[in-house]
Formats: sequence, C-alpha cells, structure tokens
Amino acid sequence: MYRHEPGVREYPCPDESVSEAEQVLAALDSLHEPTMQAYAEFCEDKLEVPAALAKALILSICSGKWDALRSRIGYSNEWLDEALNGIVWSIDKLQAEFIEHHAAQLRSKAEQIKQEAA
Repeated sequence: MYRHEPGVREYPCPDESVSEAEQVLAALDSLHEPTMQAYAEFCEDKLEVPAALAKALILSICSGKWDALRSRIGYSNEWLDEALNGIVWSIDKLQAEFIEHHAAQLRSKAEQIKQEAA
C-alpha cells in the first residue's frame, strides 16, 4: 500500500496497458483478498448465498482445489456434495458477469483518478 503524504495520491494512476477485465482475472488467479470479497458479495446478492460460504467456495474454485474438496465431501455426505456443487456451478456461471461488473468499477475509479490528476 502506498503511504499518504500531503500532495501525493494514495494510489498511483492506473496502468492503461492492461484492461480492467484482465486486471480482475489476474486478481482472481492470485486470490487477491479484496477481489475475492467483492466476488463473494456479488454472489451473495445474486444467489442469496451467505458471503462467507460464497467466499470459501470461490477460494476453492480459484485455487483449483474444488474437485478434491468435493470428492472428500461426497464421500461422507452426497446430499451436501450435490447442494454445494450446485452453488459452485452457479458461482462459476456468474464469473463473467462479476468480471464485467468489477471491471466497470475499476474503470470508474481510474477515470476519477485521471480527473483528480488533471
């Protein structure tokens, strides 16, 4: 994080060489905490699933560990496995919509920073 000093912007101007959608994808791939939380809250609103559950499932999906976790859950409780897998499938379907939504927020923030810099 950047230290705030008088006359110095807390965040640097955004990098225009990378699209906002690419930034969101990179943040998801790196398990960036604020992006994970934003995705969880987005899913909570769209799917009526608690954000904490959505976030746990998103972390499992994005880290590539969902299949192994699902196998362990399915071994002990097939009903829970089916229910969670349905939620995971819905979360996965919302990913493109979330990326566009979050990218739009990044574009808006970038525009605000540019206007402040001018």
